[in-house]
Amino acid sequence: MSRRVTPSADELMRLLGALLRLRTGSGNRLPGFAEPILVFLGTRSEAAVRMGELRERLGLGQSRASRLCAALRRAGLVQITTAEDDRRASWVQLTPAGRELVEESASALRADLYPGS
Repeated sequence: MSRRVTPSADELMRLLGALLRLRTGSGNRLPGFAEPILVFLGTRSEAAVRMGELRERLGLGQSRASRLCAALRRAGLVQITTAEDDRRASWVQLTPAGRELVEESASALRADLYPGS
């Protein structure tokens, strides 16, 4: 059984720094709450996730999730495709540029949390 560890204030500040680098590293102005979507997609083993699952897991309404993902698509960070089995549903996945941005941010966070390793 794993124990939940509460992060220290220093760890939270380093995480905030990593998220700010994620925001500024793209060269685009990202909408608020874009980072959790990118991180969620970046931590999934599947290449794509249904928009409905993304909304449910992140607690977003349908229109907000659609607007955020559309902004991320315009920034070149995600790809949105219509589901073949249900034309009302969509799949969202990171583009190569989106995956690179998430990986760079994760590396920066690891460097901040574990300097010298």
